[in-house]
Amino acid sequence: MLWKSGQQLQGGKYKIEHELGEGGFGITYRASSHNGSDVVIKTLNEKVQRRPDFARFQQDFVNEAIKLAKCSHPHIVQIDEVIHEDNLWCIVMEYIDGENLAHKIENQGILPEAEALAYIRQIGEALTVVHNHGLLHRDVKPQNIMLRANKSEAVLIDFGIAREFSQNLTQTHTQMLADGFAPIEQYDKRAKRGAFTDVYALAATLYCLVTGEVPTMAPIRAIGTPLEEPKSINSSISDKVNQAILKGMEVKLENRPQSIQEWLALFILNDDAYQSFTEMLGTWYGDFGSGKATLSITRQSGDFFDGTLIYEHWWNGTARIAITGKLNSKTNAVTIQETKILSGYWRIGKNYGKLSSNFLEISGHGKDSKGSYSWSFKKVS
Repeated sequence: MLWKSGQQLQGGKYKIEHELGEGGFGITYRASSHNGSDVVIKTLNEKVQRRPDFARFQQDFVNEAIKLAKCSHPHIVQIDEVIHEDNLWCIVMEYIDGENLAHKIENQGILPEAEALAYIRQIGEALTVVHNHGLLHRDVKPQNIMLRANKSEAVLIDFGIAREFSQNLTQTHTQMLADGFAPIEQYDKRAKRGAFTDVYALAATLYCLVTGEVPTMAPIRAIGTPLEEPKSINSSISDKVNQAILKGMEVKLENRPQSIQEWLALFILNDDAYQSFTEMLGTWYGDFGSGKATLSITRQSGDFFDGTLIYEHWWNGTARIAITGKLNSKTNAVTIQETKILSGYWRIGKNYGKLSSNFLEISGHGKDSKGSYSWSFKKVS
């Protein structure tokens, strides 16, 4: 069953605008919500609906959607809800206004190394959250990384073939993959899977961003065809990045870094640009408008960080908000973007501040739909 433009779902809560695309087993639509926002709705396509094991696909689809909804991160597409329509389970998620990385390099050419690394670090942090929830993405590639319009923010999308995994244990997985970005183990339904599976794909994605080329398929490499080094295609690539890509794309899974963090560390070691960044990780506490708040920064990659803002107010109670931020190491300017309400009552805003010279205090101002406010935090030792 294909949904047509104008068709209403959930009793008018959503209205289909048009089809966005169809993959190996999923189909996605752009839709408008009754509150005026745009969303993406994904479900299983007609090909899968005709399969004799469709019921199993349905169950897997909804199970993984529910698990993915728990993976809250600024660089992971936000899942709004799981719905049931026309005997189909569907995922309703945020619509990201922008372009994917494949279109960007197709239209503008290869990316400068620094820009490519910034996106890769963001997606690496997102994958770490996914892996910590016991899931593999299994389809990391430039087409599945969106860039928000007018922002240097990458977002990992299309978790259609995401699956649970136990590191290094042999499990049966469906054989759906992207040639050039999939490691050798994804060509074998019974091979071991682990975080190292997504490491290969993320390294292959970086290869593509800085060379403009899709890497040689893993099975062809496995029988002796060498992978052309990225530096031989683009001589401006640094030796460190060249070697990190090759290490992440080792054919034998045991030779790759076993986690995303381990692979990302290859870019940071002995890197002056990243040795000098100010440590933002930790807990910050203070005044936020008319209430008290705790800022918990849990992840940092260079000058980019993310975490949670917990706001306590005598009238409105407690609210938890996911945040992402950036520190300008040269000026100590701090930007904190509130990205998602996790619980409680809140109005999303954006905050601008300054880190003190002793790196122990942040203060500034913010603005939401109701007006401006000031805030000030001290780092909790």
